Amino acid sequence: MTGSLWRVVGTGFSAFAVLVLIFLVLPTLVIVPLSFSSATFLSFPPPGWSLQWYEGFANSLDYRIAILNSIKIGIPAALLATIFGTLAALALVRGNVAGRRALSALMIAPLILPQIVLAIGLFPIMVKLGIVGSYPAILLGHAVLCLPLVFITVAASLKSYAPSIELAAMTLGANPWNTFRFVTFPMIRVGVVVGFIFSFTFSFDELILAIFLTSPATRTVPRLLWEHLNYQMTPVIAAATVVLLVLTLSLLVVAALVNRSSASGRVRGANEGAT
Repeated sequence: MTGSLWRVVGTGFSAFAVLVLIFLVLPTLVIVPLSFSSATFLSFPPPGWSLQWYEGFANSLDYRIAILNSIKIGIPAALLATIFGTLAALALVRGNVAGRRALSALMIAPLILPQIVLAIGLFPIMVKLGIVGSYPAILLGHAVLCLPLVFITVAASLKSYAPSIELAAMTLGANPWNTFRFVTFPMIRVGVVVGFIFSFTFSFDELILAIFLTSPATRTVPRLLWEHLNYQMTPVIAAATVVLLVLTLSLLVVAALVNRSSASGRVRGANEGAT
């Protein structure tokens, strides 16, 4: 009787989770047919089908500039986040640092805090530095926001390997740089790559900091979409959103494949070692 009750409860929780997932995903799926609408305004269901809004998106100078800005900001921001996030993970996971837990919590704080709080905190700093509205302002802001993503992935990679492997390399005569280059980095390489992909994806899709720290000359795709939603409601917005969604999902799939390939390699290596 107890087992049957738990099965019913489990089925109920599963059904509730599916309903919540549908509720969260359905608005995103509605955007797809809207982007192929033949109407001149956003309406559902579409009265007809057309590719004119994708043509408008491809021919729009504003969107081309915004995409270029997002790439020019996203790649350097992801690189900065990757470098400093990796260094922080090495220091806090492998180093003998006092207050390790508090520092780890501080490292992931930008990911936990509401982005509006972070934006309000960064804005006066950028104003005082005289760089608000420039590429360095939004680049540094996105690097701060993305750093926890790299820290988490690299720290997880480090914790999956015993420190004794690096100690063995140093015992055999390797200096710290060679130990990192030939032992540590190959172990955390996947975590670094996945962290970079996550960081670039997060930067490419980020809106709140972009509203505070960019100018019309440096606006990103999310900010341009936000501006168009305030002034014009044409299906070209839906087309741009679908393109952004496809790009984001593609990068996440690449990250998942990289992680899966690494996991398969570890399992295969363990099996070969056992035999």
